[in-house]
Amino acid sequence: MKRALAAFLLAGTASISSATLPLAGRSGAIFELEAGPQLLLQFSHADQTLGLLAERGWDVRGLRVRLAKDPYDATLPPVDVVLPSALPLEDQFFVLVQGVVRKNLTNSQLGTELADLVAAHMSPPSSRLRQRWEAALQAALGAGEIERTALLELLWRTSKEQGVRAAKSLEDVWRIVGRDGDQRAVAAALWDVTLAALLAPDKLGWMVRPWDAAAPAPLAGDAVFRFVVPQVRWVRLLQEGDGVAVVPGRLSACTSRLVVFYEDGRWDTLELEPGQETKVSFWGVKALLLGVLSLPGEAQASFALRQLRDYPVRLGAVDLVAEGDSWQLSWEVESQEEVEAFVVEVWAVGEEGGKVMDRQFIPTSGSGPALLAWSSEAWPQPSQLRVYALTQRGVLARLFTTPVLDPLGEKPAPNAPEQ
Repeated sequence: MKRALAAFLLAGTASISSATLPLAGRSGAIFELEAGPQLLLQFSHADQTLGLLAERGWDVRGLRVRLAKDPYDATLPPVDVVLPSALPLEDQFFVLVQGVVRKNLTNSQLGTELADLVAAHMSPPSSRLRQRWEAALQAALGAGEIERTALLELLWRTSKEQGVRAAKSLEDVWRIVGRDGDQRAVAAALWDVTLAALLAPDKLGWMVRPWDAAAPAPLAGDAVFRFVVPQVRWVRLLQEGDGVAVVPGRLSACTSRLVVFYEDGRWDTLELEPGQETKVSFWGVKALLLGVLSLPGEAQASFALRQLRDYPVRLGAVDLVAEGDSWQLSWEVESQEEVEAFVVEVWAVGEEGGKVMDRQFIPTSGSGPALLAWSSEAWPQPSQLRVYALTQRGVLARLFTTPVLDPLGEKPAPNAPEQ
């Protein structure tokens, strides 16, 4: 097939003069090429792309594509797709897919957004146009737009081209993704896409960096949210006291999440239920966001907040002994609340930051005073111990961090709790 295509290209080249002339591709599309062998690779790439799109159900017959060094010449007649030869091939791929899908979706109110969506997902990650689309979608999602961002992404991930071609409006998209009639499942799926796009874009195969968690406006007290269209709204809870308790009073046509950003770069999410109090400690936490995602209809959410003291632990004395080839650590807990276990992590300390080398869980009764102990063989590289309380909701509260334990240095002194 490659030899036949090469022969076809050479035969077509012989008929091309110095002017821009039409050339029929194997895909059924009509190409306009200027003279010059440098455009043959571009032509081959474009025709193969159109063949791939035809195999996936897109109509490319009669499509007019212009390949030129100066594709924006106003004296030339209009075409369906313009491919500047200066664009890298992966970006030409994006533009061509975008143009084909847009032409196929002329009856859709979402033609432009869906064309961008399909082009981005079919293009390689190295495409700068795809990366630009990722950054724009993430920025819009962080600003609150849910229907033309996470909802369309969910449509693609659940229905691919079949769903895209069936979606003539946003109402169609909601119907397709919610065809099972379970609105709670739709909301959970939208949260999965939203959190991945903002906080872990690499999980979606994206190249964009994670969203800035410090961007949302701060919230210090109780709040009520009202929505007239589906949105996702974020607020940052002010870190006052040792923690905060959040109680949703009402969640009508919407769902809510707490997102906990730890100082070491990790994060956790918690689903909030109406009337149920959720507590989060601020120890070792960089930021705490409250997110509300509304569904179609009149949506409303209300929240009550209260400060916490000595949550989840009131810590007593801490003792660290690092002698020879062993480490021994003990700490006193004067009181504890909703503690599932204590966690001791060994972090290797280096010039490029820390790395978790070992993690051990120490069970606890979850209430009342306690004396905890941990021991280990000394690690050969400079290390640091970090001790956390793991709450019953799965959130970490960092209790204290030891000095760096260097086997080649001096014996470290015991460390007091960070609080």
